[in-house]
Amino acid sequence: MKSNYKPIGKHIRLVDERNKGLQVQQLLGLSISKQFIPSVANTIGTDMSTYRIIERNQFACSTMQVRRDKKMPVALLKDLDEAIISQAYPIFEVKDEKELLPEYLMMWFERSEFDREACFHTVGGVRGSLEWEDFENMQLPIPPIAKQREIVKEYNVIQNRIALNQQLIQKLEETAQAIYREWFVEVGFDETTFLKEYVETNPRLELRKGKISPYVEMANLSETSMCVNGKVEREYQGGSRFQNNDTLLARITPCLENGKTAFVNILKEKEIAAGSTEFIVMRAKKNISPFWVYCLAKDEGFRAYAISSMIGSSGRQRVHEKYLEEYQLPIIDYSKMEIFHNTALPIFESVKLKSLENQKLKELKEMLLSRLATVV
Repeated sequence: MKSNYKPIGKHIRLVDERNKGLQVQQLLGLSISKQFIPSVANTIGTDMSTYRIIERNQFACSTMQVRRDKKMPVALLKDLDEAIISQAYPIFEVKDEKELLPEYLMMWFERSEFDREACFHTVGGVRGSLEWEDFENMQLPIPPIAKQREIVKEYNVIQNRIALNQQLIQKLEETAQAIYREWFVEVGFDETTFLKEYVETNPRLELRKGKISPYVEMANLSETSMCVNGKVEREYQGGSRFQNNDTLLARITPCLENGKTAFVNILKEKEIAAGSTEFIVMRAKKNISPFWVYCLAKDEGFRAYAISSMIGSSGRQRVHEKYLEEYQLPIIDYSKMEIFHNTALPIFESVKLKSLENQKLKELKEMLLSRLATVV
């Protein structure tokens, strides 16, 4: 071990301040991606005075099930002065920020090598928990504080650029969504005028509304084997296969309730990828814009219908693609669909460019994190 490597425990201390006066209301959860998230826990009837208070520049972590998840969830509170979190999560802080910056320590926790080492030290079977003493005995290099600041600054430049691109992506998608709603959702007509003008020329007025199935293929598109990058992969059971311009819709709660939807836009041409069965693949049929399908999947009305059709036990209910095929929507005006596609195309091309840039920035970020092991 290099001389500048020091045990984590030498530089941190546990903090255990409880919310006794109920003065803190903001409740956070901790994700496996090492971020704080708004808690979705049902706290009705819960004694919130037992919850731990976490303050800015303090850490929360979970040492449970590290081996199962192959990660140790740990996050640094940066965006709030204080919040509360479940008493199941240990809270700790850096003893002396003149020797170790919290941001630098968090960078070390984000390394994949840290998670592998944490898994190595776990005990207790398949799920595998990490003993606190073993966590404290894990070591990291601690360069001079000036060097730490330099590294953190470099890291933040990358992180801030990723965040900015993500904001731009969100704004672009919101623009496409607004156009979709204006053209396909909020367009109304006077029923009396409609009937008077068109009843003689269109006797099948009842068909002005139809099912979604003629326009969107909606399925768990799974196969026992698939070709990826020209190579036949190992047998793949029960997963989903997707390609560019597909829309991925979360199948389970609470993901669907939170609008978890993705548009596949960065794969190589004709490339096929595989994923979890926890989403449904939605694919545009002939003469339908894939951008329209994505905006449909993100629309509040469609999501509300999907949620109402969930089946299964409470907490793990799932949407079935067969129910979604029954979704009713106005008969498609193909000329309007073509105009929408041409309007949305440059928007989604910009999203693609920003996504690809973020992909490269994340690779750069991983390189920077891996170099921490050799910093002096």
